[in-house]
Amino acid sequence: MQRKIAVLLLTEPKTAEDINKQLDIGYAQVTKELNNMLKQGLIKKQDGFPTKYTLDDYIIETVKKRKQISENDSYKLKVRAIIELQGIDKDLVRVNLEKIEKMMTNEKDFTIYDSKISEILEQDNMFFGYIDATLSLKSFSTLIYFVSFYTPTSVEVIAPEKYDISMYELQDGIMDLSALIQKYVAEIHKRLSQEEVKKMQDKLFKAN
Repeated sequence: MQRKIAVLLLTEPKTAEDINKQLDIGYAQVTKELNNMLKQGLIKKQDGFPTKYTLDDYIIETVKKRKQISENDSYKLKVRAIIELQGIDKDLVRVNLEKIEKMMTNEKDFTIYDSKISEILEQDNMFFGYIDATLSLKSFSTLIYFVSFYTPTSVEVIAPEKYDISMYELQDGIMDLSALIQKYVAEIHKRLSQEEVKKMQDKLFKAN
């Protein structure tokens, strides 16, 4: 509902009555959503009577920026991802999050629409932070690379609603994933004894 209201406010400021009529929803519901959006800083009230609501300036600029990026973006796959990081040093967590964000920005097969680093929080003597990023990816293989290399804790596919993939693109993605897994397994074997490897494999196969 808030998204629908935001779309209306993109064109011009509107009163609660205007929104009520254009969206054909109850006035009480409109008022509730507007109050919630005010609390979140998504919208603001204009001076004058009757009271009109408009999107926050930052929201408007962000939408314009995303639209400009979209007009020049040929990549079909668009996702929103959360990349988390934790450590015992607050400054180091912040520095590493900034490094990850910069690496993503420099990826030639990514188009970054938006990327924000959270505040660094402390919990159980550990520091925690995350990157909230919206980006498009060149192909299914690029998506596999992104998930495997950046290890996001969550990925939400924003677009498209339906994605047609050729056998060759699917094959490339699977082979890339297989190669990455093989590298991880090789590194694990280097660091663990044969007994530790066997215990790990038994635990994994038992879990499956």
